[in-house]
Amino acid sequence: MRVFHRLDDVSPEEFRSPFVTIGVFDGVHLGHQYLIDELKQWAGDDGDTVVVTFRQHPLTVLGRIPPAFITSLDHRLVLLERTGVSAVVLLDFDREMAQWSPEQFVEEVLQKRIGCKHFLMGFDAAIGKGAQGNVEYLHGLPSLGIDVRSARPFRIGGQPVSSTEVRKSILKGELYHAAQLLGRQPSLYGEVIHGDGRGRTLGFPTANLNLYHSAAPPHGVYIAEVIRFEDTPAFPRQEEANPHGALINIGRRPTFLNPDDPLDYSRYFNEQLDKVEIYIHDFEGDLYGGRLEAVIHKKIRDERRFANVDELVAQLEVDRDGLVRWMADRG
Repeated sequence: MRVFHRLDDVSPEEFRSPFVTIGVFDGVHLGHQYLIDELKQWAGDDGDTVVVTFRQHPLTVLGRIPPAFITSLDHRLVLLERTGVSAVVLLDFDREMAQWSPEQFVEEVLQKRIGCKHFLMGFDAAIGKGAQGNVEYLHGLPSLGIDVRSARPFRIGGQPVSSTEVRKSILKGELYHAAQLLGRQPSLYGEVIHGDGRGRTLGFPTANLNLYHSAAPPHGVYIAEVIRFEDTPAFPRQEEANPHGALINIGRRPTFLNPDDPLDYSRYFNEQLDKVEIYIHDFEGDLYGGRLEAVIHKKIRDERRFANVDELVAQLEVDRDGLVRWMADRG
């Protein structure tokens, strides 16, 4: 998959009969995958499938508070590559672009930059100022020169799959429901950053993850599988074929708070204080600066404060034994 990070770098010569769709694609859930599958079927073997997406959420430019992202930009690119699309074009949505009419968006992005003749829109998608440019609007434009189609919504239980529902499920810790909507287990993705090194002294070295986004499951300890990525000029690519079994702790590490303080989370209600620490079973190596995707399978316990470090280590050993049994059961 090719990634074009700037619109100025894109020209029609880059594509072979491009078939294009557009959206934020936060989470790349089953609804997004269904849309991309329709695009691929439409293109067949005769054209390139091109996804146009946004570097930042349009709501941030429009002065509104965007929802918590399910996936960061890098994570979206990783997931979009897995769908098998030919290329992704990133748009820097700004105040000037927000004022473009649907006609101007079609001309500047789809025609001038991509050479689009085939445009597939999501069932509720629209382009241009005020989200005016829906399918019906574009069909009414004279001499558009683009074949515009609308994809059908992908429904589960009679309701269209949406990023909003995926986000709610993850934030509530409803991992099974989130997996149904995503078509895969929910995952966290980010860069390994320096922590305080306490885990290594306890015999459980951990990688501290900067998620780049805030849609993480509730505090607790989870069983997961970790995939490592290597940086490339365009976007990170998967480094290893087989994931590593892992434990993830999401929370505030209450055992190391001031012992005289009550464990009152309302005093610490700030998502920036949350820590995401990953213990990778039977792994040795320097992960700092690298990127990991942690595929979450199940929660095994809540986060809690232990009376002392020895009690914490004893519980971590129980957690690790549970991880080893889970790995053995999976074969």
